[in-house]
Amino acid sequence: MQHEIDERFAEAVGHHQAGNAAAAEPLYRAVLAAMPDHTGALCNLGVILGRHQPAEAVSLYSAAIAANPHLLDAHFNLGNLYRRMGRPADAANCYQGVLRIEPNHARAYLNLGLAATDLGDTTNAIECYRRALSLEPNFPDAFNLLGDLLFRTGRTDEAIATYREFIVRTPDDPRAHHNLGLALASLGNHDEALPELELALTLRPNYADAHNTIGIVFEAMRRADEAQTHYRQAVEHRPDFADGWSNLGTSYMEQGRVPEAIEALRQAVELKGDSRSGDNLLLAFSYSSGTTAEALRDEHLAWAAKNAPEPAEFHRVKTDPNRRLKIGYLSGDFRNHTAAGLIESLLEHHDRNRFHVTGFSNAVQTDDATERMRKLADAWHPIANLTDSRAAELIRANDIDILVDLSGHTAGNRLLVFARKPAAFQATLFGYPNTTGLAAIDAKITDPFADPPGETEPFYRESLVRLPEVAWVYRPPKDAPTVNSLPSQSRRSFTFGCLNNPAKFSDDCVEAWSRILKAVPRSRLVLLAGRSAAGARALSDRFTRLGIASDRLELVYRLPANEYFEAFQPIDLALDPFPYNGGVSTCDALWMGVPALTVAGRDYRSRQGVSLLNNVGLPEFVADSPDKLVELAAIWSDQRDGLADLRASLREMMLASPITQAEKYVRNLETALRAGWAKGLDT
Repeated sequence: MQHEIDERFAEAVGHHQAGNAAAAEPLYRAVLAAMPDHTGALCNLGVILGRHQPAEAVSLYSAAIAANPHLLDAHFNLGNLYRRMGRPADAANCYQGVLRIEPNHARAYLNLGLAATDLGDTTNAIECYRRALSLEPNFPDAFNLLGDLLFRTGRTDEAIATYREFIVRTPDDPRAHHNLGLALASLGNHDEALPELELALTLRPNYADAHNTIGIVFEAMRRADEAQTHYRQAVEHRPDFADGWSNLGTSYMEQGRVPEAIEALRQAVELKGDSRSGDNLLLAFSYSSGTTAEALRDEHLAWAAKNAPEPAEFHRVKTDPNRRLKIGYLSGDFRNHTAAGLIESLLEHHDRNRFHVTGFSNAVQTDDATERMRKLADAWHPIANLTDSRAAELIRANDIDILVDLSGHTAGNRLLVFARKPAAFQATLFGYPNTTGLAAIDAKITDPFADPPGETEPFYRESLVRLPEVAWVYRPPKDAPTVNSLPSQSRRSFTFGCLNNPAKFSDDCVEAWSRILKAVPRSRLVLLAGRSAAGARALSDRFTRLGIASDRLELVYRLPANEYFEAFQPIDLALDPFPYNGGVSTCDALWMGVPALTVAGRDYRSRQGVSLLNNVGLPEFVADSPDKLVELAAIWSDQRDGLADLRASLREMMLASPITQAEKYVRNLETALRAGWAKGLDT
């Protein structure tokens, strides 16, 4: 009998080793029918069933361990199975069982580190990886995982040292060079990162992660066309590479190629479905003239239903409605950014007798603006390296009464922190022109021009809180050049311009601007064209297809701040993009003496121009349709004396308008936020 069992087991092993699991499985089962505690058959059948019948595989491994508690492979394989099943605590117990049998088992320490990482115990995970390396100094996987975890927990210098040692020990492993390049790039050392990434691709030309990372580096070095080439190669080598698709889509969007961006970002969302790729797709939809206000709302609600946990109930205690409140501002833009002027105005002008102000910064890289803002706040907490749950716990621990989002669905947001409802009253302000889609955010801060009462409420999940005049304020730059005279007064030609994000140049927008150029003889148009030569050609081609010769366009690439403001000087009249209007960029134009023509749309994204122009005292520059825009452009191009007078007085008009009156704005905001917070006392 034993001889027959041994022969059947040997036959099963032969099939198994040949990759014929279908033939091996019934033979293992026959062995177990005859000898239920046959540990070899239990373990090997567990291996076969682990992927498709995990519950039975767990029973088989457990039976093998019961039959022989010192069976190392059974403990190890069961641990691996538990990890795949999402049971890291059980997996950790199994790996510890391996180490009780064999204390110097390097792979068990490695996998115990993986289980600890799954449990959120990064300190223990790092120690496990270090122990694995002490036992096996040339263990590539341990170097890789240790460096990655050090990097992800903000210990970048230690990660870099780990990767450098990884390279010394295994110089031909492309992962080592890629990961070192990635870590160096995160510190802004792009010139040092690039050779490492190029070497990784030399060692493995089809290395999708390296193509993706080198694309990110080229993007940071303002080499957008090369970046896109590598993103495309990343997804060609790995078609299911969600991050590669996301970066390709974002790059297309930055260069104004919105239809291509939407296509790539859809791929990313379908493959990965995470909140970040969903954020980028929502932003791309916002730029498109083919997306209605209702469709945008529905997309945002769908994002929230998929990504945001149901908000926890916030238990409030009755308290003095007039006490000093704690406000927290959360943003990824506590740095040199277009939002910096507003953020600094908020931090400077809050009444500290009535409000305590905390900054929760999700900025990955800090700069001089970060330091200025930190000093202006009463308290400051970097949260970029915290999980959403940990960040929410920190906010609760700081007893924040009112939490304000300044990012919306733009880069660096932490909307999933807000979804956990860490503060009694939560609002979104400035950074994003649509609903967030979150039930946990109580209010959208807006104004009567951007969101006319009774008209736009259906487009939001949040309640609308309208400030009396303007939804946000502009801080004029201190070092902008002086306003020059109207350029067209000294020449026959007339220059329109838009120095806005080219992603905002929608099809409807380009069509209307082409009609303007046809309606105004000897006119030309200055446009910002991103950082991509291919994107600039694509933009020019869009006008050419509508009958506009390329010599009537002047396309300028992304500019440093001083050159950016100087680029307004040749422009007679600005054109506000639609349906996604300019915000800070429109204020920059006005500050440089250049009024802007805008088309009033139905929702906030297409009514920011309405708000800014009405608040500065220029309602006559608002068109109610693209046809009216073309008509107004032709009229104003013939009123050059009037434009010259307006150009000379616009700075004074800006300074006298609510747009720049930060202290008054903050008082209005404080009143609105306190009223929103106080409502909860009555519920």
